[in-house]
Amino acid sequence: MKKTFVLLLSSLMIFSLSACQKAVEPSDAPDENVIIQNATEYFEQMCSGDFETIYNALPEGVKKQTKSAQTIQDSWDEAVTKAGGLPEDSEPEVSCYRPEHTEQIRVEFVIPCEKGDFKVFINYDSNGNLYNYVVWKNS
Repeated sequence: MKKTFVLLLSSLMIFSLSACQKAVEPSDAPDENVIIQNATEYFEQMCSGDFETIYNALPEGVKKQTKSAQTIQDSWDEAVTKAGGLPEDSEPEVSCYRPEHTEQIRVEFVIPCEKGDFKVFINYDSNGNLYNYVVWKNS
């Protein structure tokens, strides 16, 4: 009886430990640093006038709504104008977070300008794939 009890208890402990082991394994969540680096590359390309790269990387549905790289550039130019122009040699403030009520990951770039902040949001899905972008237009 004692042997059966010890064997049962040992089996239960091994099962419990293996179940806990799976719970402790790292999740499949994308690496935040990789996402920030990727978004920064897109942002820097847009700053240098390359809107084609981010347009080509967008999911098909967003591409259809956006229509062309020129649409992104037009949004960019309008936002820059409303902000009073981008200061030379300005470094954006960069933050990465998950907006409420969504599984998306957002990388936010903010540059203080004469008439308000110039903002660009580059959003990724929960798997770390580019989801969309937003060029913030101050009102």
